[in-house]
Amino acid sequence: MSREQREAAEWAVRMRGAPTEADRAAFELWHAKPGHADAFATAENDHAFAGSMSRTRIEALSRPDKRALRISRWAVACVAAVGLALGLAWHLNRKNDAPQIAAGPMIPGQLRLADGTTVTLMDGAWAEPQFSETERRIRLHGGRARFDVAHDASRPFIVVAGVSETRALGTIFEVDARGDVPKIKLVKGSVEVRLGGTTKAIRLAPGESAEVSRSGPRLLPDMTSPVARPAATTMLEADDLPLGAIVEAANKVNDKPIRLGDPSLAALPITGHFDIANGASLARKLAAALGLAADEEPDAILLRKK
Repeated sequence: MSREQREAAEWAVRMRGAPTEADRAAFELWHAKPGHADAFATAENDHAFAGSMSRTRIEALSRPDKRALRISRWAVACVAAVGLALGLAWHLNRKNDAPQIAAGPMIPGQLRLADGTTVTLMDGAWAEPQFSETERRIRLHGGRARFDVAHDASRPFIVVAGVSETRALGTIFEVDARGDVPKIKLVKGSVEVRLGGTTKAIRLAPGESAEVSRSGPRLLPDMTSPVARPAATTMLEADDLPLGAIVEAANKVNDKPIRLGDPSLAALPITGHFDIANGASLARKLAAALGLAADEEPDAILLRKK
């Protein structure tokens, strides 16, 4: 079974269940890619065919008799189809036991994983953690994501996006899966970017970016566009947005970062209209809204419990 066929079978089961808005958005992105519409149509037909076969009918068809051997073979095929459908449904239900992370088109989603890694998803991305005893693997679907990876020498951290695999131990990097060719940017530490299932790989240094096509990974040049970009808005509308996501956004546009005195503060929900360009003013507003203290230190602004 090819990768497209396997993904199509998974989507056929997921979309027949109770898909979330994030599921639907991710499905539309997947379905629009070349060849995926045909693969999904085939998977839908297979699923409908398997669902139409009752256990009694399959058992009756599978009993040996004097009719042509083709009937027996057809019954075996039916049993296999039903088994595949049931097995896939069980597999998807088992995977759904792991926390799935999702983000809306404009508001980032953030989650701290069991190993201490922080994942921030943007632009409608969603991801599936698939941790084992030997590795920490996450599948990224669409959008963009930033990974602040907790160090664990015994279990490498691997992000799969399209045909790319990005492997790290403890570092900060971003993956952009909005296009057909995934792009990876290293912020801190070191990562290996690989074409999945091959030995074609390159290692990035902080500040470097790469893209991964079916021909392999390629280092991207550091280019400055001659076209002036419009000024990005720094106003943020928050509706029960985690404090950690607001701090993350503010720290991207301010020289002096905002730090949290207690990691648990990152999960505090907050609602309001904030200008994230002025870190000191933002910290005071957040402190007043959440009953916290804001201490301006030489190298950071500290938000802490009173």
